[in-house]
Amino acid sequence: MFDGCYLRIGTGTITGCQPLSIPLLASLYALPVFPETSMRECLERGAERAPWGASHAIAPDQTVAAVSSVLGDVMLATPDMDPISIDAASLPNGSRAQLHFEALCDLWAENETAIPADIRVLKAFLDCDATDALQPVSLIWNRRNDGLTALERHILERLESHHGCIVDTDPDYCRLVSDRGVPQAHADTLLGHAQRNLVNPDCGLIPADDSLSVLSVRDSLAECEAAGAIVQSWLEQDAALRGRDIGIVIPDGSDHAPYLAEVFARTGLALSSLPGGSGRNMGAEAVLLFAQSRKRPAPAMALASLYSSPLMCWPPEMGALLAAAVMDGDFSPALAKPFTGKVAKLYELIRSPSPVSARQLAEQLRAFAQLLSDDKEYRDHVREARGQVARLIAEMGTAPSGEPDWDKIIKVAADYRDTLSSRGPYYLDGITVLRSSEAPARSFRKLLLLGFNDGCYPQAPAGNPFFLDSEMELIRERTGLALPSQAYQLRQAMDLFAQQLRVASEQVVIMLSERNREGGSLSPSSSLPLIARLIEGVGSPDEFVMPLDRAEGSIWDRLIRWRDGSPPTPTEQVSVPQHYDLGRDLLLLRQTDQGEPKPQSPSRLEKLLISPLAWVLDELGARHISWQPEQLTVALRGSLAHEVFELLFVPGASHPDDMEIEARAPDLLQDRIRAIAPFLQASAWAVERRTLEAEIVKAAKRWSLILSSLGAEVVGNEFWLSGEIFGHPVRGKADCLIRLPNGLPLIVDYKKSGTTARRKRLNAHWDLQVDLYRRMAVRVDERSGPDVRAIAACVDTWPDRPAVAYHLLNDGGVLVNGAQGLDETHVEVIEGDIAENARALIEDRFRQLRAGQVATNATTDEKYFKNKASLGVYALDASPLVRAFMREGSAADE
Repeated sequence: MFDGCYLRIGTGTITGCQPLSIPLLASLYALPVFPETSMRECLERGAERAPWGASHAIAPDQTVAAVSSVLGDVMLATPDMDPISIDAASLPNGSRAQLHFEALCDLWAENETAIPADIRVLKAFLDCDATDALQPVSLIWNRRNDGLTALERHILERLESHHGCIVDTDPDYCRLVSDRGVPQAHADTLLGHAQRNLVNPDCGLIPADDSLSVLSVRDSLAECEAAGAIVQSWLEQDAALRGRDIGIVIPDGSDHAPYLAEVFARTGLALSSLPGGSGRNMGAEAVLLFAQSRKRPAPAMALASLYSSPLMCWPPEMGALLAAAVMDGDFSPALAKPFTGKVAKLYELIRSPSPVSARQLAEQLRAFAQLLSDDKEYRDHVREARGQVARLIAEMGTAPSGEPDWDKIIKVAADYRDTLSSRGPYYLDGITVLRSSEAPARSFRKLLLLGFNDGCYPQAPAGNPFFLDSEMELIRERTGLALPSQAYQLRQAMDLFAQQLRVASEQVVIMLSERNREGGSLSPSSSLPLIARLIEGVGSPDEFVMPLDRAEGSIWDRLIRWRDGSPPTPTEQVSVPQHYDLGRDLLLLRQTDQGEPKPQSPSRLEKLLISPLAWVLDELGARHISWQPEQLTVALRGSLAHEVFELLFVPGASHPDDMEIEARAPDLLQDRIRAIAPFLQASAWAVERRTLEAEIVKAAKRWSLILSSLGAEVVGNEFWLSGEIFGHPVRGKADCLIRLPNGLPLIVDYKKSGTTARRKRLNAHWDLQVDLYRRMAVRVDERSGPDVRAIAACVDTWPDRPAVAYHLLNDGGVLVNGAQGLDETHVEVIEGDIAENARALIEDRFRQLRAGQVATNATTDEKYFKNKASLGVYALDASPLVRAFMREGSAADE
């Protein structure tokens, strides 16, 4: 706002010129500070009557943003800031333009709070007179500037009436206004020709020279690297050239700023006023995460992000450990038990039950704000968090005893902006960096213009969500209000680009990217044809662009001092060995307090089968934990089904019939979801819940039928087994134990999968889990109850090893091993040693681990284990390191 307008402050010999801004105007006239207000409430009060009512019902946030934007344009187009004076009725009756325009004017007239805070300051200024100013000033502005809105022009005219205006012959006027429009380069150079004739359709042609060039490189990082090399070369070639003589322009919102900072830091060149990007609003973010975690079930990623926020009062390392535990499914990690003092209070607050009333939530929010970090580095962010808490409590309404309106609370908490990082420090002799949306305040000898791609130079106009350009022209004709049409925005952007070109007196280098960060192709700026048409011998605009890959003999050679062109020495490819020798017994990586090796589980041993490296990483606690939203994985489906089966098929009871299963299974599943997967209670998961419920009911009916056909008795559910394999302790938890009529114990493991793959694995002798179960004993100690002792008695009284089975829940198949003479109407008996190959490989793996060797995977292992052994190869993706250390060949065949 007020671009190109200045105030000369003071009188006499000591004066200073400052760009006119709303804060400067407010300080000059001691205007009140107005708080930012929410447009959301204004729209909600009359949304059903407004023409945007349907849009607001579907997409309220987007509608609020659209209405706020257009209403702001209407206010800036109204010089007296009086909505009553606008004659909306002059528009064609019933037209779309009239409906929307009249609704905007009514919204403004009925809601004082709909006016943005900065525009309210301007409205307050209109009530001032010259005597209200705290010090004398003089106005510097160009009355012919058609980029000013009606309100801006009215404010400037009022200022001029208060204090007068500097004449156009004044040195400050010439320096700040008149000279800005004067081309700085000589007219006989290509740059000077472009400065004078960029949009002149009748200009002549001129030969190309080095004063103006357009170069292309791969991406924005390469642009910044090339810019650094060019600036270095300029400074080396011209001893009189200083850093302040060079300017760099970068597109708004691009990633050029951090790249420039990195590149120029390496070169030792100072960048002055480097634009900052959007900074992370850690205060508002922490409040949002806390609000999300207050609504149970708390999303795991929100809780983990809250734990790892720098604003928490515990050390960053502790926050990372808490976050990792949550993402690994541990919501009450043991590492939190030693917490004391402020840290314990904050942790207990985060883990406390969900508030039952808005008043309780408000108390929790206040407590949260007081328990944040005392670190001075984050003082501003903590202050922002406390302000956000106050705003959130105010938005919660005046019904503190009612249940919290979670949708509104989270929506309000999420309605915050990232902080805009301030510009970098100003260096008197530094290389000035400008945004593409700002006009240069002075001239430069040399200018680098980066990011010359489609949508920049000129910046693409923003579309109006309510009015077409033709409708805005109609509004201007009938009401006198000039809203910014796309044609107007494009014209202003083109004028700004021309002004940026005009400030260079010697050379402008324009640079564009060929690809974005994802590798997609990018197009040059739409103004490239305007430049190319000025040059002799250029047939198409692309001919004037000089890519880096065709640099030899081109302007690139005159811009950059290349390094020695000798080819680099190729690095020797490091081969991955068959194993790495770590020089210690790797089976002792995990030990008990007594120094004994901790037992392995069947799942750990299955990981060892596939990838020793993945197993070692797991043993070391270096397992990869991915951050992703909660998902209904196969493992979670299986866990929920197991628990429902445990409650349906009770030891010693008769098997439930179909009606009982249909009646009880849904409630049992809902109870288990609340206990171990609360996120599934959300309405978004309704389809998945119903599908899982139907699958469990079908599988339970099938299991009841199989138990009845076998005459089997359920002896126990979920019991621990322990034993040894090749001299190393092993333990596991079996899902179910049934006893056949002849007394044979049958250990059953439920799998949420189909029969086909498991059958292939058993027949290939590569299964491991249930074979380990039958080789272990039921774990009984002095704390064991009668249920566990009954399971142990059933297994121990049988003279041989128990039989084992998989119940495949997806299709109801049951695969049995170790039982003879069964009725195979509903089950399938697999003969032979189902784990012979798996045990042999485990024995070899143990031998290597005891010798300190970690076998690496071969590139053919995945295919071998899938096809030959019918094993799942999830271990190969347990960590990126596993595939990174794969070698050519086949370890499985050795």
